[in-house]
Amino acid sequence: MKSLQLQEAKQQFSAVAEKAARGQPQIVTKHGKPFVVIVSMADWRKSNPRHRTLLEMLRSCPVDLTELDLTRSRDFPRDLAL
Repeated sequence: MKSLQLQEAKQQFSAVAEKAARGQPQIVTKHGKPFVVIVSMADWRKSNPRHRTLLEMLRSCPVDLTELDLTRSRDFPRDLAL
């Protein structure tokens, strides 16, 4: 996979973005070291799945959560000597 220097990638950004959109990730270097990778939106979504809400996670739990005791204790807090 060919890499581009940052300055070159900026000058040819449209072409770099088109290649990435066609499924060819583009490596951009800065000072001779890998700096960023430009990928298509489809590839990015595959590697970064959507974050689920707490409710979605609880609903997908394989354990029956209806048996959980979620009541709060009505006890007074303990006394602390400060």
